[in-house]
Amino acid sequence: MDWRSTVLTVLVVVLVVAVGYLAYRVNQPVQVRVTVTSPVTTTVTTYMTTTTTAPASTSTVTTTTSIISTVTTTITVTTTSVSTVTSVTTTTTTSPRQVRIASLDPACSQIIFTLGLGNEVVLLDTYSRQILTYFNVTIPPNATILTSIWPAPSIEAVVNASPTVICYDLGWYGPSTLASFSSIGIPIIIINGTADRTFQQIEADTYLVAKALGVPERGLKVASWMSNVINSITGRVLGLSKPTVLFMGWSNPIYAPSNLTFIGYEIGVAGGLDVVNTTVPWPTLTPSQVLVYNPDYIIASDFMGNCSATLAAIMQIPGINYTKAVREGHVYVLGNLATSLVEEPGPLSVYGAEIIAAILHPEAFGLGSVPQCINSEWVLSTFKPTLPG
Repeated sequence: MDWRSTVLTVLVVVLVVAVGYLAYRVNQPVQVRVTVTSPVTTTVTTYMTTTTTAPASTSTVTTTTSIISTVTTTITVTTTSVSTVTSVTTTTTTSPRQVRIASLDPACSQIIFTLGLGNEVVLLDTYSRQILTYFNVTIPPNATILTSIWPAPSIEAVVNASPTVICYDLGWYGPSTLASFSSIGIPIIIINGTADRTFQQIEADTYLVAKALGVPERGLKVASWMSNVINSITGRVLGLSKPTVLFMGWSNPIYAPSNLTFIGYEIGVAGGLDVVNTTVPWPTLTPSQVLVYNPDYIIASDFMGNCSATLAAIMQIPGINYTKAVREGHVYVLGNLATSLVEEPGPLSVYGAEIIAAILHPEAFGLGSVPQCINSEWVLSTFKPTLPG
């Protein structure tokens, strides 16, 4: 083979190798880096049934609550593709709370606002607004105000407020009204509320609501705050005499809570004894029964809407002048704020016990005397009540 043949052979081999290499490159996947960022909205519906027991409570109260909550979360998905490899990273952005609360009575409202969730309230009653105003609480300007909650609030008004959850006081409204509200399909948080008989049960209600609304730590904080106020009261009256007390909600007929009620419990915390020892929580009494009880103190809500008129109505009870309370000048009428604090079993009722304690034991609070008419100005200046911080 001469040199020409050798060169030709080499050229043919090079050509074959080049064609093969080109064919190999054509068949390879093209490496292209592509980054795509797209918002994805995910809706998660959670069905939750909680059973809550009062934390650190001396009495156990178990309440079952069904909550249905829908949470919408926006995530950003970034996809990077190199050749045949794909990696995905996900970043979750927390959305603002989308809770709209309908509070159907003062017990619910006290809990919700002391938990710091007042700005999420879209409906509450006029009595709740009244007591919260004394605490300089700002009520959401667009919140619906129920002017009447007895025997039941307006279902239409509740629906029109478009709440996402309802707080319902079973002790105030009972099970039959609950059935009506359940039919409208809005999630309901059920508390014992007005049926509570101790501060520990109020703490249980508070923790239940806090847990249902996703802020359990706030529930614990409010319960701790309540315990601190109660301990302060009991510490002041420890070792002092225990005068007997008749709390009067009306005079004709005489309507008084027994020692089986929350008010009876408050009187005990305040260093007194509720003389009404019937098995009925709120019995009606005859004038003769009042004389038999012969209380050391008579404390009344302002059931006539005016302190002087209420005092006059009490003094018209036959034989009332013979009671020790009247003879010693120990008849007191609670104004609007004091009545709400004593009669509404919410977190702020610790101040109700403090008011009663000051009436029974003014010396323990550094007071020379207590006015016969306990108006809001005296309460605010004497106790300086505030919501838990």
